Amino acid sequence: MYQNLIKKYPLPGLYPFLYGLLLVISSFACTTRPSSSADNWQSITTVDDLWNTYPGQIRSLMEAIDLQQPALEPVRLVLAKGDTVGAAEELLSYYRNIDRQWVVTALDAVPYAEALRLANALLADTIIRGGNPAEILHTSAGGWQWNYTGPDEDDEFGYSLNGLKYLSALFMAWEKTGTTAYVSCYDRLIKDWVVHHPLPTPGDSIYLVLNNQGIDYRDIGEVEWRTLEAGHRLGAVWPQTFYGFQQEAAFSPAARLLILSSIAVQAEFLTQYHKDGHNWTTMEMNGLALAGLSFPEFKQANQWANYALEVMTKEINRQVYPDGIQSEISSKTQWVALRRFESVAENFQKANRKLSAAYLKRVEEMYQYLAYSIRPDGHQPLNNDSDRDRLTEIVLKAAERFDRPDWEYIVTNGKGGTKPAIDPTVTFPWAGIHIMRNGWDEKAHWSFFDAGPYGTGHQHRDKLHLSIAALGKDLLVDGGRFTHKDYFSFDPTMWRGYFRSSFSHNVILVDGKGQKEGPTRGDTPLLENQDYSHQALYDYAHGTFDDGYEGVEGKAVHTRSVLYLRDKYWVVLDQFNTDQARALEVLWHYAPDRQVVLEGMEAVSNNPQEPNLRIVPLGNMDWDTKIIKGQEKPVIQGWYSSVFGVKVPNPTIVYSASMAESSTFAWLLLPADGEVPTIDAQMEQQGDLIHMVIKEKNGSTVNISLPLDNNPLNVKVKL
Repeated sequence: MYQNLIKKYPLPGLYPFLYGLLLVISSFACTTRPSSSADNWQSITTVDDLWNTYPGQIRSLMEAIDLQQPALEPVRLVLAKGDTVGAAEELLSYYRNIDRQWVVTALDAVPYAEALRLANALLADTIIRGGNPAEILHTSAGGWQWNYTGPDEDDEFGYSLNGLKYLSALFMAWEKTGTTAYVSCYDRLIKDWVVHHPLPTPGDSIYLVLNNQGIDYRDIGEVEWRTLEAGHRLGAVWPQTFYGFQQEAAFSPAARLLILSSIAVQAEFLTQYHKDGHNWTTMEMNGLALAGLSFPEFKQANQWANYALEVMTKEINRQVYPDGIQSEISSKTQWVALRRFESVAENFQKANRKLSAAYLKRVEEMYQYLAYSIRPDGHQPLNNDSDRDRLTEIVLKAAERFDRPDWEYIVTNGKGGTKPAIDPTVTFPWAGIHIMRNGWDEKAHWSFFDAGPYGTGHQHRDKLHLSIAALGKDLLVDGGRFTHKDYFSFDPTMWRGYFRSSFSHNVILVDGKGQKEGPTRGDTPLLENQDYSHQALYDYAHGTFDDGYEGVEGKAVHTRSVLYLRDKYWVVLDQFNTDQARALEVLWHYAPDRQVVLEGMEAVSNNPQEPNLRIVPLGNMDWDTKIIKGQEKPVIQGWYSSVFGVKVPNPTIVYSASMAESSTFAWLLLPADGEVPTIDAQMEQQGDLIHMVIKEKNGSTVNISLPLDNNPLNVKVKL
């Protein structure tokens, strides 16, 4: 595990710090967690069994329950007689006879066919992650090896294993089929996890992470007790399945008591150690809230629920910009955080608890981003750590809940709902994201231009990246994320590093190096007519990356402006300012299914009878142009991942040139259905303006003037 620390703190000057830190960790690690090698947990079924083997579980549960509640009087009276076993049985009888079906409806359901596959795999001690089955290793006592990181030794596997969200599949399969084996499997796994996961003792190395000592769970090899997975257990599956299986005899009394006792422990754990200002917070507090709302019998239940809502109210205003985008600026994280902000609201409403209108308005604003950034084919953008997930059904449900017929119109390509009153092109000024498009139909032009901050988590080094889809196909793409192994890496010789780095994005490499990190948050919004402009004929936006490139000394500043001429093409103007000679590589990553060839310095895809794109360089740069696809050495290049864990080669155009001084150059990005015609485009600088004359195949001429000071008011387009 300590090798991870060396990777994270590689500077020689930090070795004294590392040495001291390792000594601290070593001293913590001397206190190990309880071994599961000599217990008989599998034989524990009844309340008597649990009392005789783990009496502390029942005692701690009774201490956590508010026995002064009138409905719990039978429990209190039996306990007052000194009969702890009888009191526990009365408590279980109480839960069997109350109706909390609303909790079951809070289950994170999956399609039944998928649930059945997952459930049947669990019967064989196998979990399926990313479509790949993996059998779980066993301990000598017959339980699962909960610190197992999978066949690829990936911590993400261990996190998923201990989040136990897959238990919902057992409930769904049982509910549909009535097969008792699914309940028995659930019972066994709950007992296994709870018995072998008491709260880590004060001497455990996990507290170096929880107490913010500057290291990560990965640095100490921790996969079982992260706060995120505690949030998953309490928010996504445990309360729901506890109530869902109440009438099933195969759900043993011992397992019922164990899950109740562990919920109390984990709720207190989350209250004390949750994160702040992070997407994790939303999942942690979702779990804490549901624990409090689902189990009001606990003494601290009301405090858990109220505290969770207080934190979530603070976080939705802290994490979410006024334009509705979560501060990590990842479409994936946007939905992850949004789902939990919303599920907390839904669970409070189901429990007949009050919720402010302002909170619900913020949730609506988050959906507004998903609806108005969606691709014409219904998928979300790939930005920062994201996948190419389909949003259509998600936004349709939200459109109904929030009475937003404009969202329905967008995601149905105009087949339903009401046409939005605003222009198809939308800028999200706080996140610095520009969605440029010419309509709402499935063949519409769409582009994603990133001119915003780095993000507060799950970052990629991709400022000024441009993605393009048109005529029903992706044409220029972001690389995606592929993996979380080697999580912190930006090294393009490693898979994680490549997908996070500038190398997998449509940006510029300087002297063979990618961007450094930039500011994590935006303090002020972009301003219309200063940073961007939307006109009837065109959309225009610009941004600057001036935070430096890895290992590159001196001045190296990239300014990019994008002009989308509606219904026609995109013009990209790049200004690169330097105080010394540089070697530049401009990257354009095509979608993996595009067949790309070079025609001189131009690149063009030529898929027969399908949408294609031509890249036309403009200016005086003498580019050396090549196509790279599926390269792994000396650096990784030409790979794309739309789904986590899956990567495919994609044709990447690399324009390379040496420059002795600051230079300005441009690109014409021309889409077409079928063969893309050649186009005559010229560019020249006149004072502070770049003039372009573009002669189209139909004989028409377009004149474009772009200001070098990037003032949108000085942009001129004449058809």
